[in-house]
Amino acid sequence: MKKILLTSLFAIATVASFAQGTISVGNGITATRFPIYAPQLADPTTQVVGSSSLSAPTGTTVYTGALLQGTRYAIEFWAGPSSATDFSGLSLITTTTFRTATANALPAGLTTTILGTIANVPADGFAKLGVRVWDTLSVGGSSYATASIRGQSPTLSLSGGLGGGLTTPPNWIGQSFSLVSVPEPTSMALAGIGAASLVIFRRRK
Repeated sequence: MKKILLTSLFAIATVASFAQGTISVGNGITATRFPIYAPQLADPTTQVVGSSSLSAPTGTTVYTGALLQGTRYAIEFWAGPSSATDFSGLSLITTTTFRTATANALPAGLTTTILGTIANVPADGFAKLGVRVWDTLSVGGSSYATASIRGQSPTLSLSGGLGGGLTTPPNWIGQSFSLVSVPEPTSMALAGIGAASLVIFRRRK
């Protein structure tokens, strides 16, 4: 039986393969952690990516948004075969929420450990991974696709296969990231109408 320890590029701190396609995942397991943040205060529409002073290993990326807290924020773990080029080729493995702290401090920004299975990835096969996070209280917050505050990682290739014997040392790959504020469709539509009107006006002159 093979155990692979992995951290995804953004939110997944540990992946352990106990059997074919079975994984345990979180973003604050053992000494490695990659907390996730709310949108940047000055520019909430721009995503920031990189390890912060709270990450382990630490980094120099500065986040001005708060650490994500509790059941308000949902995180989805996606995985699939290494041939996948984006999330359309991955399957939803499981969904959970973030941990809660008494202040804007760890363990806020971290998830609980969750367990799931990867379909279509055989023993010793290579998987593609990714995560999506959103604010369930934001406009359209019933799902990631409709939420006005959300963020996702790029897909990441697992560098070790699933199944087999114990693999050491752990293969840690990770960074923190912030969510972004997505303009509401109505605002975007009004902006488009305004731009079209401006073009028409200029053509008449």
